Amino acid sequence: MLRSIKFRVQLIFILISVLPLGGFVVWEYNQSIERLSQRSFEQLKTVRQIKKRELEWYFSKINTETGLFAQSNFAVNAMKEFKEAFAEMKDLSLSPNYKKDLQEYYEDQQIHIPTPKKGKETEIKNLIPDNTVSILLQHQYLMNTKANFEHLHYFDIHNKYHKSLSSFIKRYDIYDLFLIEDKTGYIVYSVAKEIDYATSLLSGPFADSNIGKLYRKIRYTGLKNGTMMCDFERYLPSNFAPAAFIAAPVFDGELKIGTLILQVPLHKINEIATGTKAWEEEGLGQSGETYIVGSDYKMRTDSRFIIESPKTYFESIKKAKTATQEEIALMDYYKTSVLFQKVDTEPVTKALAGISGTMITPDYRKIEVLSSYTSLKINGMSWAFLAEIDAAEVFGSVKQGARKSILMLSILVFIAFIASVILARTIYKPIRSLAKFATELGKGNFDAEVKVSNKDELGVLAETFNDTISKLKKGRQEIVTKNNLLNKQKDELAIKSLNLSKLNDQISTLNKSLDEKVKKRTLKLQEQNKQLIKYAHFNSHQLRGPVSSILGLLDLIKSGVSEEDKNQCLALLDQSTKQLDQLIQEAQELLKDVKYQDDSDIEKKI
Repeated sequence: MLRSIKFRVQLIFILISVLPLGGFVVWEYNQSIERLSQRSFEQLKTVRQIKKRELEWYFSKINTETGLFAQSNFAVNAMKEFKEAFAEMKDLSLSPNYKKDLQEYYEDQQIHIPTPKKGKETEIKNLIPDNTVSILLQHQYLMNTKANFEHLHYFDIHNKYHKSLSSFIKRYDIYDLFLIEDKTGYIVYSVAKEIDYATSLLSGPFADSNIGKLYRKIRYTGLKNGTMMCDFERYLPSNFAPAAFIAAPVFDGELKIGTLILQVPLHKINEIATGTKAWEEEGLGQSGETYIVGSDYKMRTDSRFIIESPKTYFESIKKAKTATQEEIALMDYYKTSVLFQKVDTEPVTKALAGISGTMITPDYRKIEVLSSYTSLKINGMSWAFLAEIDAAEVFGSVKQGARKSILMLSILVFIAFIASVILARTIYKPIRSLAKFATELGKGNFDAEVKVSNKDELGVLAETFNDTISKLKKGRQEIVTKNNLLNKQKDELAIKSLNLSKLNDQISTLNKSLDEKVKKRTLKLQEQNKQLIKYAHFNSHQLRGPVSSILGLLDLIKSGVSEEDKNQCLALLDQSTKQLDQLIQEAQELLKDVKYQDDSDIEKKI
């Protein structure tokens, strides 16, 4: 119990000393976190909106320019002339060496890179075209042997338009431009001239690629004005680089003669999203990034971390299990996270649903970030656009300050503990003396004394206890003396009580005896009473004669008898009267005697 008092004193002192400061530290920490969160979210939102507008402007401009260019006379004439020149070569005959040379070229260019599908490789024989014109044009332009066929009309048309078309895509930072003949789907012209050049998007090896699907879509929908766009996919002819395509129909008056398609490279939107790797200059610090996620929840731009530190990036996503071992190997091979890294997070889900907002949540690395998200709609495609920064970086300064505050708080706790020990001892020592004194007093030791040297309230309390015990001791002695006297009186009362008890027994015995005698006497009196009643009854008959004689004589005298008769009547009256008096006296004596006997008997009993 004493220890608990000491502990409570120490605890209360520490709490009083530390709690206010601790509470202030916690409050200030939360306020700082909230302020930093708000400021960081505003900054992320600003960066997000700027880049979103830049991306929308870029795609809007490309779409607009593509649509306008496809309607221009230059594009219409180019399409018509390339289409005619391409058709003119269909009857040419080629040596088998052309296809053999082309196959060797494919092999030299390593056109056997594995596709993203596990266990599947691209077979060269399935890529080499069978069409004579396709073999000729690929042989001439891919292998740069066109000098042997300068007499062909196609080369003249190519030289006429190639420079202007190349300038057009350079101006808008486009990777490639295709002119596709509408009837057969052949690519009659390409600026970059890769292995898709001169192949058919209806029946060729790349008909099922995203460019082939886009071409068929715009072909079958009958779009006359405007553009269509397809999402990024890995495109084999461009060495499996992610590529998106924008298509616009080419009309000669009311007749559709072909389709103009532009290949949008990844690097341009990567430049916009990454800010040409100037993350810190844009206010994204050492861990902030902006990136695009498609409707399949896969990245459309590179992660900052695969650019800056691929090894650390692969370790983090491997630990987070947000990419398979195969996807990690392909990302490492292609040096990109686009179309490989899955970002199945809450901000992405909300952004794809058309919701904009901010939140603190784990990202695709399972690292907590501040995320600002919004939807990005580009020509019919729905993407999620996110600006994020690691929470550890944002709150690093606050947490560092919190650590310093905790250190200071720990020092304060230690100082408060030492002070509380000293204070507790100062208070505890006299309390312990008082407690020992109370214990001795409880045992009946009235010689105990509180020894406290304090001059404070505890010292006064100790003196009061000592005075009180002295008075208690004196009072106890008086009580003992009085108690002895009371014990003596008690003994005397006990003797008297015993005598009274004996006397009471005697009285009880006498009462029983008296009860018997009274009972007997009562019976006797009842018998005497009966006899008296009988005697009184008898006596009343005896008295009746003299009374009747007296009454008769009185009536006779009143009736006016003679003097002689009157005298005689008076003499008889006197005689009857005396007789009556004698009887009355005898009755009185008898009654007097009975009463006397009864009273004396009762007095004797008492």
